[in-house]
Amino acid sequence: MQIGDKVKFVNESLSGTITRLIDDKTIGVSIEDGFEIPVLKREIMIVTPINLVEQHDKAEIPNANKIAIGDSEISLWFEQSSQTWYRASLLNNSRSDILLSVMVKQGKVFKPLSAGRVEKHTAYLINTLNLAELELWGTYCFRIIFHEQEAEQPRAPWYLEYKFRSKDFMSAKEVNGKPTFLISLKPDKIEQLTIAADSIKIEPKLHADVLNITRPEEVVDIHIHQLVKNYNQISADEAISIQMNHFKNMFEKALALNYYKITIIHGVGTNTLKQRIWKEISGHSAVKTFYEAQKEKFGYGATEIVFK
Repeated sequence: MQIGDKVKFVNESLSGTITRLIDDKTIGVSIEDGFEIPVLKREIMIVTPINLVEQHDKAEIPNANKIAIGDSEISLWFEQSSQTWYRASLLNNSRSDILLSVMVKQGKVFKPLSAGRVEKHTAYLINTLNLAELELWGTYCFRIIFHEQEAEQPRAPWYLEYKFRSKDFMSAKEVNGKPTFLISLKPDKIEQLTIAADSIKIEPKLHADVLNITRPEEVVDIHIHQLVKNYNQISADEAISIQMNHFKNMFEKALALNYYKITIIHGVGTNTLKQRIWKEISGHSAVKTFYEAQKEKFGYGATEIVFK
């Protein structure tokens, strides 16, 4: 589901347009009177999907907005859709079309929001937001590439981050009978373009470096007598260290080769080796589950590890 999809309700005679992605289970749907309501995804069905890049709610900028924008090439336009909900659109008042990517930064996490081509003198819907939840919006990150028809040198792309504040919404302007707010955007940095003066010759490598990973067996026996010839001459701690190193090596190779599972035969003994292995894989991000392997097949003292 994407912003702009036309949908209808499964259990009610209502239809509308997706205007906000709230979370993994909930979306905002603007119904026919323009009022947006939160709805569970399972309660609606898509009628007409929209291509986010090519058809994402484009509209010509009203004449009243052109005057309000002044000299700003790129602005954000907030147009009221209900009492507290506003449609946030990017206005391209520059001389060329732009390629736009928008992300939201919340803490240290960047979440993609929308992306597409915005023609000159066109508004592009990026989200629907509730002014009452201003402190939850996060920081909006914009990357803008100017798509010029003819130019002696390409214009450098923009990158900017914007954190909305209450002062941005102090003075509203009425456009088409609705309160609107305009925020001019300026780049935090201009990503400099460099053009090579000379051609670059790439010399082929005479000897390619080859990473050779020996494919391990899906069943690995790490009994010390399988790993060391004179195992009677080493201490118990040295034996466990050798066994653990061999286990880790086989474990990492199985991960690198995308194994579904691997079985480690470690024996019983004092259970020290088993406990060390279980501690090593417990909570590992690549391990789906682990358990004692079938006693009928491997006897006592084997662990089966299943990867995600």
